[in-house]
Amino acid sequence: MWKWLGLCLVPAVVLFSGCSTGGGRPSGSDLEIHWGVLTNLNDGLCKSRLDLVNQSSSPLPGSDWTLYFNFERSILPDSVSKAFSIERINGDFYRLRPSDRFVGLGPGATATLTFESSGSIINVSGAPSGFYIIYGDSGTPQTIDKMQIEPFVSREQTDRGSDDHLPRVTAAVRYRRNEALPLLEGDAIPPLIPTPTSFNRTEGEVTVDIRTPIYYQPGLDFEAGYLSQDLRQVLGSAPDLVADPLAAAAPGRISLRVDTDSDRPLESYELTIDPETGISVTGGGPAGVFYGIQSLRALLPLAVYSKPASSIPLPAVTVDDAPRFPYRGLHLDVARNFHDKASIEKLLEVMSFYKLNRFHLHLSDDEGWRLEIPGLPELTDVGGHRGHTLDERDHLFPSFGSGPNPAVSASSGSGFLSRSDFIEILHYANRRHILVIPEIDVPGHARAAIKSMQARRARLEAMGDHDAAIEYALDDPEDQSVYRSVQGWDDDVINVCQDSTYRFLDKVVAEVLAMYVEAGVPLEVFHIGGDEVPDGVWEKSPICSEMTTSQGISGRQQLAGYFLNRMQEILAGHGLTLAGWEEVALVSRGDGSAEMPNPAFVARGFRPYAWSAIWGEGGEQTAYRLANAGYKVVLCNASNFYLDLAYQKDPQEVGADWAGFVDTEAAWRLPPLDLYLAATHDLMGNPLSPDDYRNAVRLTAEGIGNVLGIQGELWSENQKTDAIMEYMALPKMIGLAERAWAQPSDWTTEQDPDKRDVLQAAEWARFANAVGQHELPRLDDLQGGYAYRIPPPGAIIEDGQLKANVAFPGMKIRYTLDGSEPDAGSTEYVGPVRVTGPVKLRTFDTRGRGSRTVEPTASTAVEAK
Repeated sequence: MWKWLGLCLVPAVVLFSGCSTGGGRPSGSDLEIHWGVLTNLNDGLCKSRLDLVNQSSSPLPGSDWTLYFNFERSILPDSVSKAFSIERINGDFYRLRPSDRFVGLGPGATATLTFESSGSIINVSGAPSGFYIIYGDSGTPQTIDKMQIEPFVSREQTDRGSDDHLPRVTAAVRYRRNEALPLLEGDAIPPLIPTPTSFNRTEGEVTVDIRTPIYYQPGLDFEAGYLSQDLRQVLGSAPDLVADPLAAAAPGRISLRVDTDSDRPLESYELTIDPETGISVTGGGPAGVFYGIQSLRALLPLAVYSKPASSIPLPAVTVDDAPRFPYRGLHLDVARNFHDKASIEKLLEVMSFYKLNRFHLHLSDDEGWRLEIPGLPELTDVGGHRGHTLDERDHLFPSFGSGPNPAVSASSGSGFLSRSDFIEILHYANRRHILVIPEIDVPGHARAAIKSMQARRARLEAMGDHDAAIEYALDDPEDQSVYRSVQGWDDDVINVCQDSTYRFLDKVVAEVLAMYVEAGVPLEVFHIGGDEVPDGVWEKSPICSEMTTSQGISGRQQLAGYFLNRMQEILAGHGLTLAGWEEVALVSRGDGSAEMPNPAFVARGFRPYAWSAIWGEGGEQTAYRLANAGYKVVLCNASNFYLDLAYQKDPQEVGADWAGFVDTEAAWRLPPLDLYLAATHDLMGNPLSPDDYRNAVRLTAEGIGNVLGIQGELWSENQKTDAIMEYMALPKMIGLAERAWAQPSDWTTEQDPDKRDVLQAAEWARFANAVGQHELPRLDDLQGGYAYRIPPPGAIIEDGQLKANVAFPGMKIRYTLDGSEPDAGSTEYVGPVRVTGPVKLRTFDTRGRGSRTVEPTASTAVEAK
């Protein structure tokens, strides 16, 4: 037996001790969990180690207790140390029990076990979580709050396998990557993000104060009030609002109007700040006026958001602008971990500032149903709560570390949007010219709905109302099909062969549509998910067997096609278009080749969201194949637009890594209509270049017209708080917004690779400076401030000198030389510093929030070269 001490494995003095007969048992608060990765270089498996530490004065018995926890990997039962057993209950929910070899754990002692699991774990997000202990079969769950994740240091712990060639991002690696970023000043920094079509400075300036009235045309009431309230924040009092059919430009006023005399696109605008004509925003429609207002806000001096001024000078400029793509989206998953109305509205606010206009809200999944549906209370009573249970009659299993308490206040595992909440979100988004696209994920990823309808059935059967009990049934109780989803569930796919399934779906769609109608907000597209339906489903369902006999429909692909036809008929009956992940528009040829566009659904207007683009894996071409086949496509490329992926290969970074790593530059780097230009390395760090895609599918002229735009994804497995959600979204969202709105960059059309690299580097330097000097400081005050990620500094010690830099030039780096933690009052780094002892550095925002601490050593300069 061994005890974990840093990186060393040494014999434990006391591991298991006999169990005495007196004194009670340790409570959850008396127990600690220590967990760490031993190696990922293990034939595709991760071997990890778990210590259970008894800090109480009472022994832990040798039997009659169970430790429950969540873990997103598949544990190999036979790999578990023999004193214990680990059983997967379902999904990511496990229980650990002592075997007859466990003789108890005395006070102060540590029990250690090792086990192997699928894949690799290279950062803190992969750790098991949500531990709680129960004594006996029906004891009260006791949460174990003390959890320690051991450091990831060696290559065995930080690489995803022996073929992982992507370097771990250390302080030295960051320093070398940031070296090419100069600190820019003045006009060298883009004044507006996303970059407008044209921006020209002219002579003079215009001063705004509380006496500057806002003239606006009828129909622009919200836009005028929105600007007035923003100026109230920076001036201390709101300017007067004057409704005027002409709202003509004039000195000393702000004019908001719609251009009805031209064919200007609805989202386009012209912003003029001129001493002789005042400030005017002219839009192709109200949305264009709103975006012009956002650009006007972005030109306000940064200081006024933290310290209001009695008057504000604005430089004279003319801006003529329009978006590149009509669809500029952000997706948020509130099913895995819930985020409430306030956090959603705060996210919508920053979306609107960066001119994003589609909010894709993922409302259901295996781990949660998050929208109240009148007439189906179990969906939120059961499907909207997670906590300890083995029968799920009242709520779902814990997932993602949500713990044993099903109360909404206990964790982000429980909660839902009431009907009124959702209608208010629709209002809030619509006023900001954002359309909310609802997603109810079916036929897979549907476990929360299935379990909720099982609870409904049980309730009504107990009342003797059998017909009502099965009215909205989603499963076939006699189905003996065996399957396992990607996330580990063996019962998360609805039965597509029974009419009750479609009654349920029609009911849900009708109720969701009614919320839009009540809100006075249009709904044109309904997203049904449609992704990741595993092999084996429906194979042993008597109901599906009957359909095979009567209609000749069998097999997963044919049954999925039947489901999509029925689902499309339901949506069409409500005047809606079917959207889904790319799988809804793909079909297998049956010869083992890649799935290809399904011609059957093009004419029906299916809208696929192409997501599985991972560099070097082949899915990069899927979106272009679909667009060329006639589908209207939204690009959601995982390797660049999945904002829930960890920023970097750094063990302390939160986030997934299955599709690589996504930082702000990764989102900014991808040209949507020539995405192969963004190829730099594959998933494992092997070099790629655009030449490697010389024979890849390219967009045809028709295909280009079928690319609606792009969308960033925020999946919430690791977003257990609103702060983490904002950390993952920002500043990545700013890079996404640039690609969605701005016209193609010069480097995207340069044919010479060397010249293209120079142009791209120069443009990224300008963008990075704008983020560091303009955008992030503004986000410190906007909406009370956002918890965006502050990049840790890059740093090396070379020839006795400390050298440091940061990914967004202009952000302040502070350091200490005495071993203490840097804070907002520590010495600011302004240039190389001679050092002899310990060094610690952090990057800070304008509020005094700091990044993670960096501790370079003299060896880091050598390691980085």
